[in-house]
Formats: sequence, structure tokens, C-alpha cells
Amino acid sequence: MIRPIAGRAAGGLQNVLPADDKTGRAALYLLLPAICWYAVLLTGGGGTGLFAPVVYGLNFNSMLLHLLEGRFDVDPAAIGYEGYLRNGAVYSYFGILPALLRAPFLFLRDFAAIDFTRLSCLVAVSLMALFKLLSALVVWRSAAVPRRSLLLTLFIAAILLSGPQIQFLRPSIYQEVLLWGDVFAAAFVLLVLHGWTRQEGFTTGLMSVLAAVAGLCLLTRVTTALGLYAALGLIWLWRGWQETRRADNGRAWGKVASLCLPLLVLAGFAVVTGIVNQQRWGDPFVFVDLPRGLMVSAPNPNHVNALGDYGEFNLVRLPFGLLYYFAPVWIFHDSSGQLLWWRFVERTMIDVELPPSSFLISDPLIVGLAVYGSVRLARRPRVPFQVPIVLAAFGLVIPIVLMLIAIAMAFRYRMEFYPLFELCAFIGFWRFLAAPSQSARIAFGAAALFSILAAQALWLLYMLSPFGSAGVRLGQSGIVQFYLSVFH
Repeated sequence: MIRPIAGRAAGGLQNVLPADDKTGRAALYLLLPAICWYAVLLTGGGGTGLFAPVVYGLNFNSMLLHLLEGRFDVDPAAIGYEGYLRNGAVYSYFGILPALLRAPFLFLRDFAAIDFTRLSCLVAVSLMALFKLLSALVVWRSAAVPRRSLLLTLFIAAILLSGPQIQFLRPSIYQEVLLWGDVFAAAFVLLVLHGWTRQEGFTTGLMSVLAAVAGLCLLTRVTTALGLYAALGLIWLWRGWQETRRADNGRAWGKVASLCLPLLVLAGFAVVTGIVNQQRWGDPFVFVDLPRGLMVSAPNPNHVNALGDYGEFNLVRLPFGLLYYFAPVWIFHDSSGQLLWWRFVERTMIDVELPPSSFLISDPLIVGLAVYGSVRLARRPRVPFQVPIVLAAFGLVIPIVLMLIAIAMAFRYRMEFYPLFELCAFIGFWRFLAAPSQSARIAFGAAALFSILAAQALWLLYMLSPFGSAGVRLGQSGIVQFYLSVFH
């Protein structure tokens, strides 16, 4: 039997909040005002309703209506330049799950004309916040130390009011897909932490639920799902190896065979995704056929050259990717008046978007705890029962690497980094609870406050930032001058 960390059994998810856990229940009450704040941000400060239209906001309505007819294309008017032309029909590359989530509203007479994007984003960010709040409570309850309610409150406040729960709340179909992808990633991290803390460990049932979550993510956003698939695959291999070591030679394969259900679930979702890909692109292994994109070929023919010469993902972009996401000095101009490294960008990439940011500024608490958790996972004495956490972390690196070498870089793609950061941060928080010094507590509180303020500021910058090439948008303007002019 796999022992839970610190010799404690957390039981099932129903035990996350036992009847006498007043602190945990109080933490859940913080979610409601946070959801109200999300709604305010998604409606532009309350200036628009939850059903106000956004650009291409009817794409998923059209996708659902066509799927019900057995078709996999979309209305060209609904997708515009984000469409892909093949055999005279226009297709959308977005996953089908956001379309399926609109099914409960099919009874509405004007369904095809109602934009559900803002509402969908609100539901998604609320679920994200809930899963991350529950992850914090799982870790807090599993720490074999005296309760530290103030630290938990600060941590939950930072979760609810900073990071991806705030700074990316710009209603659009692009953001909707990323938010739902992070919903499944947050649920995945919660379940991994659940397996890490409970007596039974990673049972077939738990891994099957993890597989369903990863599969739903595959129907939403493939880059995020690749990380979940890899993380679960590594955990499954480790669990199978454990079973073969425990079992007698004659029973070893029987034990491994009993663990096959998660693989069947993963395969089932992969088959469904392959069918969608086949109908869209004529190849089950192609998720988006970029050369057919109307946006790639029409506005800027040079994009075709970048795609043909360097492909969708290329390691040559890695140094610039690290600068874009962690040290955005690229936003300054060189002596010729161009942005730094912009000739490289124009030669190798389709798009690099505003606003500039760095995780070191936007998320000091999560990044600090993630670094601390990673160090504790690597050093002795190590975190107990660490193998599944390390394996999951290896899998979650994949979306990050893909974003660092992708043909386009955008502010919203930062969401792909958070599943890994947050998994390691939860481990860091668990370890931090053991013996925080007074100075460490002060730093923790300061980082939480700074994260909250930074997230609100970045949300505003994101809302003010036009989509499209940063070089074109800025021109000769400095970054401060540009945002002052946009703000006014």
C-alpha cells in the first residue's frame, strides 16, 4: 500500500473539507466575491452585459449547429480571417468542446445569434479558481504541522485575485479556449495532489478520472493536453512498474492489465479528436493546417515564408521566447528605430503581441513558491512520495517548451506555463508551512499583495493592447508613450 505523505491519510475529495474545518469552509466563501469581480472584468468594468458580442464570438455557435448536421466546417461570416479554407469550405482550428458546452442553450430561439463568449469565460475562470482553491486546501490539510490560517488566507487571496484568474480576462474566443484548457489543467493538478496525499495513492479509478480530464482538454486545446497526456503517461508507467515489482511473476501482467482502463480512456478521446482532424484537414494527426489560414496568407504574405522556412515550432526561436515571457527587453528600440531583434521576429515568426510582461513581475508569489518547491523536490531531505509529482512536472513542461518555440507569441499564451508553476508552487506551499520564519512570512505576504496588484494592472494593459504585431502597433513610439496615448 502506498503511504500518504507524512503518514496521514487524506481519504477522498469529500474529506477536503470535513465538518469541523471552519477555515476551509470560510476559504470557499471567498470564491463568490471573486466570481463577481471576474464578471466585472469580463464586462469591461460592468459597461457591457455577459452576452455582449465579441469579434468572431459566434464561431462556436456555428460549429455546434454544423456538428449537429454532421458537418465539421463553420459559417465563414462567424470565423472571418481566423478561418481555414479547404475544398471550398471554411474550417475553424479551435477544439470542439467550447461548442459542445453551448448545447444547453440550443432551445433558445435566437441561439445562432447570441454570443456566449463572455459567459463561457466566466464559467471557466470560476471553475479554474475553485479547483486551485481546493488544491490549496488539500495541501494545507495534508501538512503535518500546526494550522497556519493566515498563510492559507493570503495564499487563497493570491490565487483568486491574481495570476491567470485575473490578468487574462479579456473576452474573446482565443481566451475562452485557453481558459477552458486551464480548467482541465487545474483539475488535473488537483487530482495529482489528491493522489499524492491519500492512502490509496494513484489507483486505476483515479488515473481514469485523470485520463478523462486530459481527454476533455484534448478536445479543447491540444498543446495543454499534450502536457496532461505526458504527465499521466509517466505516472501510469511508474504505477505499472510498482505493481510488477510487488506481484509474483505469474501475476505481474495481470496487475498491469488491471491498470489499462486509463489508457483506454485516453485512446478514446484521441480517436474522437482524430476523427475531427480527419474531417477538417484530411489527416487525423493534423490539428491545424496553417498554410490554409486566411489570416496567414492574406494580410502579410511574408508569414508564408516564415511558416515554410521555420515551421510551426522551431528551437531557433527559443532564446527570443525566453526573453518574451521572462525578460521583455525586446520592447525597446534599437538605433535604427526598430524593436530589438525585430528583424529576427519578422523572418521567423508570424506574430508577437503586446503587452510586454514577465512572470517574475506578474506572479512573484507563485514563481517564488514554485522555485522553492522545485528545490525541495530535488534536494535532500526530499519531499515524501515525490515520484508522481516529479513525473507530472516533467509532463507539464511540454506546453511551456512549445510556447517558447512557437511561430507566434502572445500574452495569453502565458497561461500554458501555469499548470507547471502551480503544481510546484503547491508543493512549495506545503513545505513552506512547516517552519516559516517571521521574515519569510513578511515576504510571503508582500509577494501575495504585489501579485494581486500586478494582475489588475496587467489586465488593464491587456485590455488596452490591440491584437496583432507589436512592431506594427508601436511603430516609433516608446512603450510608455504608446499606452498613454491608447489610455487617453
